[in-house]
Amino acid sequence: MKPNPLAVLISSIISIPAVAASSTDSPVFNVGKVVVNATRMEQDADDVSREVIVIDKEAIDSMQPQSVAEVLANEPNILIEGGSRPGYQSVNIRGLGGNQILQTVDGVRQDFESGHRPSYFLDPILLKSVEVIKGPASSLWGSGALGGVVAQSTIGAADILEPGDDFGGLIKSGFNFNNNQSTTTAVLAGRTDSVDWLFSGYYRDSDDLEMGNGDALENSSSQDQGALAKLDWQIDEDQSLAFNLRHATVEGGVPSNGTSEVNGSSVFLLDKDQVNDGASVDYKINTQSPLVNAQFMAYWDSIDIDETRVSDDRADSTEKETFGLNINNLSQFGNITLLYGVDGSHSTFTTERGGTDRPTPPDADMDMWGAFTQANIPLSSTWSVELGARYDDFSVDAKNLSESRSDSALSPSAALIWQTTENLQLTLRHDRAFRAPTAEELYSTGTHFCMGPGMCNTFLPNPDLDAEKAENTEFIAKWNVNPAWSITTSVFENRVDNFIEQTVSLSPFPGNTYWENVDDAKLYGFEVSALYSQDNLNLALGYGQTRGKDQSTGDPLNNIPADTWTADLNRAFFNQELKAGIRLLHAEEQSLSTGDTYDDYTLTDIYAEWQPPAIRNLTLNLTVNNVTDEYYRRAWSELYEAGREVSLAATYKF
Repeated sequence: MKPNPLAVLISSIISIPAVAASSTDSPVFNVGKVVVNATRMEQDADDVSREVIVIDKEAIDSMQPQSVAEVLANEPNILIEGGSRPGYQSVNIRGLGGNQILQTVDGVRQDFESGHRPSYFLDPILLKSVEVIKGPASSLWGSGALGGVVAQSTIGAADILEPGDDFGGLIKSGFNFNNNQSTTTAVLAGRTDSVDWLFSGYYRDSDDLEMGNGDALENSSSQDQGALAKLDWQIDEDQSLAFNLRHATVEGGVPSNGTSEVNGSSVFLLDKDQVNDGASVDYKINTQSPLVNAQFMAYWDSIDIDETRVSDDRADSTEKETFGLNINNLSQFGNITLLYGVDGSHSTFTTERGGTDRPTPPDADMDMWGAFTQANIPLSSTWSVELGARYDDFSVDAKNLSESRSDSALSPSAALIWQTTENLQLTLRHDRAFRAPTAEELYSTGTHFCMGPGMCNTFLPNPDLDAEKAENTEFIAKWNVNPAWSITTSVFENRVDNFIEQTVSLSPFPGNTYWENVDDAKLYGFEVSALYSQDNLNLALGYGQTRGKDQSTGDPLNNIPADTWTADLNRAFFNQELKAGIRLLHAEEQSLSTGDTYDDYTLTDIYAEWQPPAIRNLTLNLTVNNVTDEYYRRAWSELYEAGREVSLAATYKF
């Protein structure tokens, strides 16, 4: 067995003498002092009883990512799905992906899913942070959090203005030499005694990606633009009111299945015009009383995708509009912390399909309402329990078929937490979660594909689909070895029932296509991450392993992330003027399926950030991803990934 180069490097790094880690003469930073919001309340990462990761803006800027999914590419047991076209990439956590992973933007759930169309719409240029809950979280978020949550937060005025400033902004210009991508961003921000405001706009234009073998990935170019506006009003000491507006458009030629190549028979070239709009009003009140720390949020979100087939001008339109409400409160009863609330949404899904022999997704209304609570109860100075539950009611009304369906679900959770010593915390938790079937899965009709005149495979509705359900048991150990080192380990087993899969049957010929509940599955594995931070040196190490099998046949499951080793080492020089680092990822060969084998690969990225002493307001970023120009595919992807990417960015603050 050949040695793993990344494993050798990690072993060498871990052997750093402990004496260096125990120094107290210099400041320690970024270890266990991260605040998270994906758990629906602000809390230190060390206090979260779930497996949570946080990627902050500094780390995001060092990556210069093309998509939200790419921000998470180096995290253990997380896989980028959807191939190498950034607009079609999504996140797989521990073997579950697509609409089995809930995503939010500034606390607003995003759950668009239609055919082979995109599902992640936020441009990474607007990101302040990305938080990920690994494992089921329906007891907090309801449907869709079957495998985890990806919570995206956008920049605000406080991220732009220096303390004491009342006006400022930035201009940022970037260029990626791989696909000749140019990106321009402008931000203005202001502050008065009680109001912060921000306006940001961006424009991006790119050619086709170049893969590691030198070939271009055809139809991967796009033109993107968007804007973000925020206003935060501190009404008084206890109350605040925030307004958020977001707009984004994407234009370009793409295959009808963005995860594949155009073939002219089943995957056609489309001209796509995609628009995503969102708005929210967020009221918060935090009184002197320990009983009232509440949030009231109302939001609107809209997706509009227009597509025209280049060969014959056949036009399609897909729209989804959602109105929602979140209400929650955090109360303290002595040492007991109680989070509780209600939320719900109403969505309309409408489509138009041009031409003959086409699919007919339903014109549908969807409603979902839920009530949840979570209590943290200390039992002693070292033991505590966390108990949670959520009840959801959901319904779908297919207006074009005069069909309707309603159902409900209960999602409990429990955790036992033992603070064995000041530095070691052990948690055993159990979570149950669900995903309600979508309108398309329940009520699609029309033609799927034709094999000749009168030989068309057609969609059959299945209004009796059961919701997917998960039962996850997990053991988490958090060990702060000393002020510089911390290690987190998680071992999990997730049993998922009633998987919803699309079945294409050709018998009797030409057959039918429909969604059905299939056999149950077991997903299990573990992950280990270690952080070292001392003086101006930071090191992150990680390893993740997931396995999955069909419980009835014993066969391995597809869409399981490959085993990965990761390392990220960076250091600051010259009084923090220069920061430079290297990231390594080694993915093992993925041969757990009875189908194709995906080769192993090793990726090396280098990055640097420089603030010239003569121009303090200027920041220069250099990122070289895939330094060795590796020609590789991620597991389960049809498309090969981008080769070497050299990206430069200049940011000037004023």
